[in-house]
Amino acid sequence: MKKYFKTFFPQDEILGIDIGSYSIKFVLFTKEKNKIFLKNWGYQPLSIKDNMEPAEKKAIIADEISKYIKKNSIKTKYAATSVSGNSVIIRYIKIGKIDKKELESKIYTEAEAFIPFDINDVYLSNYVLNDSIYEEGQNKMEIVLVAAKKELVDDRIEVINSSGLIPVLIDVDSFAIENLINYVEDKPKDESKSIMCVNIGHRVTNLSILTNNLFIVKENPNIKPQYYSKIVRDIFVAGSSIDRAISKKMNIKEENVDEFKKTSKILLTDEDKLDTISNYDKITISSSKVITSVMKELLSDITRSIDFFVSSGIETNISKIYLSGGISSIKGINTYIYDELKIPVSFLDPFSIVENKPANITDYVSHSLSVAAGLSLRGIEDL
Repeated sequence: MKKYFKTFFPQDEILGIDIGSYSIKFVLFTKEKNKIFLKNWGYQPLSIKDNMEPAEKKAIIADEISKYIKKNSIKTKYAATSVSGNSVIIRYIKIGKIDKKELESKIYTEAEAFIPFDINDVYLSNYVLNDSIYEEGQNKMEIVLVAAKKELVDDRIEVINSSGLIPVLIDVDSFAIENLINYVEDKPKDESKSIMCVNIGHRVTNLSILTNNLFIVKENPNIKPQYYSKIVRDIFVAGSSIDRAISKKMNIKEENVDEFKKTSKILLTDEDKLDTISNYDKITISSSKVITSVMKELLSDITRSIDFFVSSGIETNISKIYLSGGISSIKGINTYIYDELKIPVSFLDPFSIVENKPANITDYVSHSLSVAAGLSLRGIEDL
């Protein structure tokens, strides 16, 4: 969660660590003048059973991070990681305009009306999106409010500390991707254009819709043009949903589904279907049907988010969808989403911004590294 560890002011690079339920992803960038170089990246599968005790899980994760650091001779001591899921609440609110000091003292009182948790059980963070709103005869400011369960954040801190690193930032998955988007995309030039990001992980799909701040820049030219999240949602239809469906419908043990899933694809055209039938490939036909049924469920949630975005009165159009997350590498998912939503779809390449793009990296791994990349791109100004 942003702005929680201002005690630390790293003079070195920040190692981005995306801790998932299925794997740990690492990215380490370094910045030289106006260029970005990749120093290291890693993808480490985790072997954690659901019935493990929390302390045992944390010990395994910390040990894997420590092994990675030693194996790759990582010199930096600073790390950033992130959270998402049911224990994280994000709200966009408007309040009467007040100065920064007063906001910090009043934020817990303001937040109580919007956070469905006991306010004493969460860490709160906020970021002012626009402090020059005149509405209903009153000067107001728009704030993004983030609340994360203390237990979740403290667990992340404990894991990073136990691995021998200093946690300088606990971010939110969707905000880390937002940070990456602002490096990948050119500066926004059209107020009417928005971007959707869909990060399909193992347990959770992070969805965000980003608008731009050009209308604010018009009033204050000192502000940098950029994209920022206007809607953030975590959808609990993701890779594990596909695993369960394949296991159930195709009678495959769930522990054997993963490798099978990586070779699967969604059959979209009649030509593809006829070719598969002529090759007597019943398995591909069956798996395509199963994956498509799960994707329909995910698309239903995505469509509801788009409808909410449109109904909020924001006068912009979603001009592009960026896909990321390991599950986005299943063949045909990008085309399937385009066919359903009629919005251009691209894969979010976390290494498109570097001078030394790595070779021989699989799509599955590359698509999984966006959150870690966005974390490593954080700087002192973000803390």
